[in-house]
Amino acid sequence: PRNVSIMGPDPTQDSSIVRKHAVLLLSSLVLQDYIKWRGLLVHRFLAACVDDDIEVSHLAETTLCGPLLSKQPNLFFNNFVEAIFVLNDCTAHKIYAAAQANGESGSGIAVNFEGICLSKKQRMRIYRIMLSHMSDEEKIGITARLAKEVLAGALESDSDLRWAIESPPQSETPARGAGMEEDKRREKALNVMSDCFAVLTSPSARVGRSTGTNDADDVEDAAVTNGPSTAQLSAVRGRLLSKISRKHMIDNVIPTLCRMKTILEKSRSPLLKALMNFFVVIYKMNKNEVRELLASDPGLLQEVEYDIKIFERRGGGGVIPQSASTDEDEAHTAE
Repeated sequence: PRNVSIMGPDPTQDSSIVRKHAVLLLSSLVLQDYIKWRGLLVHRFLAACVDDDIEVSHLAETTLCGPLLSKQPNLFFNNFVEAIFVLNDCTAHKIYAAAQANGESGSGIAVNFEGICLSKKQRMRIYRIMLSHMSDEEKIGITARLAKEVLAGALESDSDLRWAIESPPQSETPARGAGMEEDKRREKALNVMSDCFAVLTSPSARVGRSTGTNDADDVEDAAVTNGPSTAQLSAVRGRLLSKISRKHMIDNVIPTLCRMKTILEKSRSPLLKALMNFFVVIYKMNKNEVRELLASDPGLLQEVEYDIKIFERRGGGGVIPQSASTDEDEAHTAE
């Protein structure tokens, strides 16, 4: 439908008034169950949240994060990893294909993502919007999926993301058209990996950051209730989830990063800086646990610690402390 095709940050195609009406109309149809989240419709809405027209972007964000998210609370969680592939137009990957095929067997419309081209700054803005409306449990789930399906997935020999971490074969000389297509495919895979590292390094994805709950209400509840207060229980729960998150990082992410680091160094990949930045964040927050994990391989531990020191000494870290503000996060990830 035309109302879907005009949603996105491209003011050259339609006027801002038309795009605002499209957002309102489609939002109303979704809320009334006249249409479902078929195909890449949710990603079209996300793209509208970073429209070049501030009124369009504000309306799209308010609608998506308000009534639409209230109607389907898991909307962002269920589509976050897929969004990284869709927003980068990484069409060759199976995750993109699965997202595009969503709802094809049912009635309704299937929506593509043609005509949308987002900058790194716009994509990071979308990721922050989604993460800011997720619970700590959902953030842990997102981190686990990114580690398994993106980072570990890139190490699989038949993965499309493998193109992003290895140097192209020097012996092959494809035809001009095929070569250009492979370069585009590799660039999209690189962007997916880069966004993944940026999200994992971002304070917005860390467990324990506020997701919009009212701490003042918790304090007020604590003053009028007996036994453990809501604030105290929330703090205990937060510490528990933080431990779960850290354990996952140590047990699952660190081994993957060590394997990928070797490949990126060999291929002299531009992703090495992003990987090391993420490594520094994990190491500083979990120094003892990382040392314990790598204790069985003293050579690797020494190499990792040395590389981290050199990386920081050269000013390549750009590490954001956990107390950093959202504005600092945006400045760090913007192009």
